[in-house]
Amino acid sequence: MEGPLTPASGIPPTRRPAYPLGMATVRIDLQSDLKRLDSRVQLLTDQNLRYMAAKALTGAAQAAQAELKQATPRYIDRPTRWTVNGTYVRFAKAQDLTAEVGFRQDPQGRGNAAGRYLQPIVKGTTPKLKGADLSATKIAGQPAGAVLVPAKGSPLRKTESGNYTISAYAKVLGSARQGGQGRPYFVAPVKQGSSTQAIFTRAGRGGQQLRRVFTIDPNPKTRRPQFPVQPILRQAFERAWPGQLKAAYQAELVRRLGKA
Repeated sequence: MEGPLTPASGIPPTRRPAYPLGMATVRIDLQSDLKRLDSRVQLLTDQNLRYMAAKALTGAAQAAQAELKQATPRYIDRPTRWTVNGTYVRFAKAQDLTAEVGFRQDPQGRGNAAGRYLQPIVKGTTPKLKGADLSATKIAGQPAGAVLVPAKGSPLRKTESGNYTISAYAKVLGSARQGGQGRPYFVAPVKQGSSTQAIFTRAGRGGQQLRRVFTIDPNPKTRRPQFPVQPILRQAFERAWPGQLKAAYQAELVRRLGKA
């Protein structure tokens, strides 16, 4: 949520400020909101109003952050702590009435930022070919452009950031490339008669159970957005805003009248 609030001199701001939530925007008519408060609002100075707005903005952004965390497991299967805790809130200030909330885009310490690796399911995207895709395509004899798609319930362990390591890809593809009986990973059709190939592993007693690790998708489609981050944040912010504004108003009245 970003965008300066520029009130006119006096109590009611005359401009309608915009606060983008990530890439969504919540518009708040602060002038109308102030009219819903009691007459004591006239006792507040322009600076009081700025402190009040900053506190309310930050509180509503924090409420939106909490709801985003709560909603994440509905759209991501078994999200890691790295993903769930990959949100942030940048507090608003009286001199800069800007608050931001969403998934971090910049790395914090080790690992990839959640806001980056979640982009495909938040925005939708055309899959980009990686080295592992090219290797799997060659191993399976598929046309160029196929991509390696993790199978649902794949036994391959993910990192804390929800990804597979390069060494894991190398292990699976190296075994599949060599082929032959007794190899832990091998390439076979997804089902009898299908031209689509997959990488399987043997599991269970005696290796009788086959589990799919990756599917080699020859016709990857543009992925549609699956995680409605913008609507979640926007709706949560709008629900929280009236209560946060009222609480900030009461606090600022106490601060103002205490000085009088």
